[in-house]
Amino acid sequence: MSIAHEHRTSIYDRYRKTLLSHDEVKAFSALRILPPVRDAAFSWLGIIAAWGAVHHWHSALAVTLAIPAIGSRYYSLFIIGHDGLHRRVFRNRRANDLFTDLVVFAAIGGITRINNKNHIRHHERLATEGDPDRYKYSCLTKASLSALLGYVSGLGSVFKSIRNVFFGAARPTNVQGDAGGRYSLRDIAILLAVQSCLVGGLTWTFGWWAYPVLWLMPVYVFTFLMDNLRTFLEHSHPEGDAQGDRHRLITYTSNPLERLFIAPMNMNYHAAHHLWPSIPYYQLPAADRAIRSRAASSGLEWRGSYLAFLLRYARALPIADCQPTRSHN
Repeated sequence: MSIAHEHRTSIYDRYRKTLLSHDEVKAFSALRILPPVRDAAFSWLGIIAAWGAVHHWHSALAVTLAIPAIGSRYYSLFIIGHDGLHRRVFRNRRANDLFTDLVVFAAIGGITRINNKNHIRHHERLATEGDPDRYKYSCLTKASLSALLGYVSGLGSVFKSIRNVFFGAARPTNVQGDAGGRYSLRDIAILLAVQSCLVGGLTWTFGWWAYPVLWLMPVYVFTFLMDNLRTFLEHSHPEGDAQGDRHRLITYTSNPLERLFIAPMNMNYHAAHHLWPSIPYYQLPAADRAIRSRAASSGLEWRGSYLAFLLRYARALPIADCQPTRSHN
């Protein structure tokens, strides 16, 4: 048996078989309409309120404070959309995709049925060379302090992330029954409508500078960079990948401020999410409480603070045993 296959069947699947029963997973996976609709509405209201504050005070301070507010609120939307990538917002797939396209992804040029492929492959191939997101947690891209800073700043990851998600690097076919990777007329219409509202509305209200400063910058810094940082911290260890691949399932208890900016909408409960992607974000705390109480959870890891672990990782650099692992895919 190859190491990659061993990781998928022996190391992680044993938790799925022993931690929660079928009935418990089914109960935790029950979908409700209200939470995603309510949370998406509040997130957009927060973004609109930040724009309104800039319009009212029209000062550099208002813009400075609005940027993290907008970015963090969109990050919350992005996590709701993440459930949409798993088709776990609504039971009906068309309703699920339409909601997440219109409310979440079109604002950054994404379409659910196309952009989910990279993420689903990440779940299927976690801790193997076949994971398209492996560069986010592999020590090879963060074996020195300069490399770590390059990753955290986005300089070492932005182009790869865009290529993987939007241009299908290493994209498998027939993911969740959908092999299509081309934008349809429906997709283009949604993208044009949402982007026209953003570009036109912000430009008309504030001026030419508003779309890059009050949309692109907040999304880049407080969604893209924070999500990359979260993925790194939730799967990484200050050790070589050969050892790290044996325990990549990590949850953070964290604190309210970190959760606001690094892991909104319960994404800090990441071990439960990876084991059962069918569980929606609003049920993850309950699932985490259940698995914590089981003896079979030994081998999973709970950490306190994202930033504390980031500092611990930085202090451990350089990682002496960080070597390429042999591919078995």
